[in-house]
Amino acid sequence: MFLKDICSVPYQSSQIVEVFRTGPGVIPSKVPKSTENVILVLNGREPSKIDFAKLWLDFLPTLTNLKNVAVILLGNEQCNNEWIKSYMQLRGGPVKFVFLVYDSPDIDDQNFYQWPLGVATYRDFPKVDSAHLPVETHRKYLCNFLGTIYPNSSRETLIETLKSSQHGKQCYYRVRHEWSPKETEDSRDDYLRSLAQSDLTLSPVGVNTECYRIYEALSYGSLPVVEDVMTSGNCGHSVSSKNIPLRLLKESKAPFIYVKHWSELPALLEKEAAMSQVQKANRRRHFIQWYEDFKSKMRDVLVRTLQEKFFFIIK
Repeated sequence: MFLKDICSVPYQSSQIVEVFRTGPGVIPSKVPKSTENVILVLNGREPSKIDFAKLWLDFLPTLTNLKNVAVILLGNEQCNNEWIKSYMQLRGGPVKFVFLVYDSPDIDDQNFYQWPLGVATYRDFPKVDSAHLPVETHRKYLCNFLGTIYPNSSRETLIETLKSSQHGKQCYYRVRHEWSPKETEDSRDDYLRSLAQSDLTLSPVGVNTECYRIYEALSYGSLPVVEDVMTSGNCGHSVSSKNIPLRLLKESKAPFIYVKHWSELPALLEKEAAMSQVQKANRRRHFIQWYEDFKSKMRDVLVRTLQEKFFFIIK
């Protein structure tokens, strides 16, 4: 859990100064009583995390100078986020707006905004300097997949397709059959090397279509091949009566490769194998720049929303 505490914020010339606090020492009682504006970064993925998030939200009324509250929420993977609504200002609570992870139907760009999932920092994924990625360098593998295989899932189909494909042997894949929230140093390093040495990163759906792997692949200049199907649950925005996954990324024109079924993979790998190194380098340069622009755009959206909702600054 993170706390972003904006105390005594000067906003001349539309500037906002943020004091960012994180770590186990950040507990409600440590919040300065003079605090006027707060952004809480909370985890609402499962019941135990929600209970902890509620401790913070229930503490807010004790801050007598508090004027504005916003939340960035790691939402439930099936978009079951009803609990946060009782804390919203529109229902008499303190929270003015929420930036919510995953394709929730609650996204209205008024009370709920969408936030990208990003990389798994809780598993010590490093900060990668894209400016120093070797864009021109030949990569050892056509593609990679390292992950958990669930029974009767499309991931089983993916692995079988790789094994039987002519170009599958040019890909690096390693699987496990039980998910673990923590990585060993060796398994993490193996994963990072696979991203750095692959042209493509295969991203099958899990509980949700959006996953850390998409952003981690982009960080290392490996193009995501995303299984573009809707998962079960309450996520998705209705377009012509069909729920569409990855709305935020698609509206931002993410230059991914989308597949509906992993049976499309052999033809995709054949096409990939025929590409020249110059073509791959140009493509890599393009999507690395797109990712940097996307992160800048999301930062701008957050700051602009703070300016408008907290300080009534409208540009």
